[in-house]
Amino acid sequence: MIDIAETSSTPETTDPRIPPRDQVVSRYLIDRWAKEQPEKIFLKFDDADHPTGGEEWTYADFRELVIRAGLGFQALGVKQGDHVLVWGPPSQDHTLIYFGLNYIGAVYVPINTAYRGNLLAHVLDVSDAKLAVVHAELCPRLTGVDLAQLDQVVVFGGDAETPLPSVSYADALLPETGTLAALDRPIEPWDPMAIIFTSGTTGPSKGVLTSYLHLYTNAGPVTWPMVTGEDRWLQNFPMFHIAGMATMFVMLTRGGSIGMVERFDTRTFWESVRRTGCTACFLLGAMATFLDKAQPDASDADSPMRLMFMVPLTGDIAAFS
Repeated sequence: MIDIAETSSTPETTDPRIPPRDQVVSRYLIDRWAKEQPEKIFLKFDDADHPTGGEEWTYADFRELVIRAGLGFQALGVKQGDHVLVWGPPSQDHTLIYFGLNYIGAVYVPINTAYRGNLLAHVLDVSDAKLAVVHAELCPRLTGVDLAQLDQVVVFGGDAETPLPSVSYADALLPETGTLAALDRPIEPWDPMAIIFTSGTTGPSKGVLTSYLHLYTNAGPVTWPMVTGEDRWLQNFPMFHIAGMATMFVMLTRGGSIGMVERFDTRTFWESVRRTGCTACFLLGAMATFLDKAQPDASDADSPMRLMFMVPLTGDIAAFS
């Protein structure tokens, strides 16, 4: 049993341009949907070994797991406003790390899993993070680079040695009991939720401070009304990319759902869509072209997919449709 200490309330802004907290801030959205639609599936994880899909988390399940992760971070000394670096592929654990940090008002700082050497040292320094949550397969890259202000590592996805004091994800971030400390103040729509690093085409990657309101206005229910709370979004992007982490958040703002696939794969794409029941997705770069050039199959039309956002469009969009 985990208790939550009550946070002192402060009035919300009366500025009509800014939505209420429970429409745009992760913590209050999670609380709201767990109360309003506790049995609705928020996350469905793809599993090729199960034709009907993999594990499912309802909004009630999700809230309980996120609170446990938040409590674990607080026990590690993470406070509201702290930056925490996260380095690893999409997974169930990574999802709870992301939303668990935001639930306690901390800032999620995901970084590219291709980073190494001087570029890795650069983003570690820019992140201003003291704690890093790192996938076991990436931990060896921490050795021999300037770790800046980092002083502790949480290892997820397996066991690994690190050049800093470390703890395992299971030991640190999945407590069964305790009291989640109160926030210093309510989390506001304009507070930072993440730092997203640019691709680095014009020099070393730059950290972009991103607020809840920033992502909400970018692709939330007001700006993308064609995507609704009845949709399930296919998330098959890295979580350090805006197309990965942001779409998860904006589906939360809708009270919708997400189908999580480990990575984009042309050969298994439509099978994953069917297993997860996804109705909308984003195709970036050559993804749509790869799908368009794939050998047609009789089952292609047997799909719940109804919306695809493409950058760029394929050469013959009518034929693709």
